[in-house]
Amino acid sequence: MLRVVKTVLLLSGVPYEEGNVAMNQRDLRRVETRRMLAEQALRLFNEQGFDETTVEEIAAAAGVSQRTFFLHFPTKAAAAFPDHGERVHDFVERLGDGADHADPLAHLREILLSGLSNDSPSRRTRYRLLADVPALRDEDARTDRDYEQAIAAYLMQNWGQSVEARVRANAVANAVIGVVRALLIASSEEDIDARRACTEILHRRSGSPSDPPLQSL
Repeated sequence: MLRVVKTVLLLSGVPYEEGNVAMNQRDLRRVETRRMLAEQALRLFNEQGFDETTVEEIAAAAGVSQRTFFLHFPTKAAAAFPDHGERVHDFVERLGDGADHADPLAHLREILLSGLSNDSPSRRTRYRLLADVPALRDEDARTDRDYEQAIAAYLMQNWGQSVEARVRANAVANAVIGVVRALLIASSEEDIDARRACTEILHRRSGSPSDPPLQSL
């Protein structure tokens, strides 16, 4: 129930606070409509192609108007990432303050691995589509930047605000999110254990092709 409450508040632009849990029927319908639009969008993208699918078709499949679609999503591609705001919010909460950790990289690695999952059918469909749909790749890159900014900010809470600290923090953020993205896409196409492979790569100093072969793949 708490997760539903947080979703409603985030979609409504209201920061989550303890005690701020009041919901009405309209809030619940809004969340359900958003979920249905995303579900139908992914289904149609998968069945008939992204370019061949129109917003009108997505809205009709979800039983709403095109105007309602655009109240929830600014673009057709955005409908493939309906819970992005909530995921980033939860990720930042789980990271906490970088200054609180003696080894912020170890904590970051732990948080990334705990959230690495491709079990959801909709998530697997989305990552399969990324290989063939430039618009979805662009949207995925845009959403990933929110994670990268969160990671860089977290690391600078520990490392400071010097030029070197900023460069290091942004380099790490780009690298680790790239690893996660690559493995989620690969696991949607191949029978691999994304979490195990990610664990191995993130524990190495680098992930270059000159490294010894990954034992997890």
